[in-house]
Amino acid sequence: MKVLIRVEPKFVANDLPDDTRFFVNQKMVFIDGNSYLYADYLGTKVILSDYNVTSYEQAINVAPATIALSDIDVSGEAVTFGNGGIWWVAQNTAYTITAKAEGMPDGEMMIIIERIIQGGTVVQDIRAKASIVNEHITINSQFEASGNYQITAERLNQGLATIGAPFRLAFDTVEFDAYVA
Repeated sequence: MKVLIRVEPKFVANDLPDDTRFFVNQKMVFIDGNSYLYADYLGTKVILSDYNVTSYEQAINVAPATIALSDIDVSGEAVTFGNGGIWWVAQNTAYTITAKAEGMPDGEMMIIIERIIQGGTVVQDIRAKASIVNEHITINSQFEASGNYQITAERLNQGLATIGAPFRLAFDTVEFDAYVA
């Protein structure tokens, strides 16, 4: 039977009502700010979950909301919108990306920017912190090396899935050519 047992992450074994070997397929989950061990219990004791397993399983099976980004813009002292819909940004020069994100809660998130070669082969991931305030995203960054970069919904959504975010993003790829000034 599946159980959700509230635990302290550093002392899981101490918080379990039976021997740890009876808890298989273990996974740490966080619900309402609390840590729980989600596992199959194979022992013989009568164990009551500390959280409703059915409610939890229904919640994790709900598809994440999709938030569409619109009005994407890139600005800065050495930024122009070049041929082919690619933003040209001078290397080692600050730029700002803004977008409207209707329905996105205030906070911060990490944006993954991929450096690409040969029209699409990813050779490096770099990170920039985004600030979300009143459904507007702002990213301030710069490219240290010249080259071709992109921000894609696919890559950001992979990261959002990994951290268990309750939403995914939808937007057209934003591409950059960072050039030597």
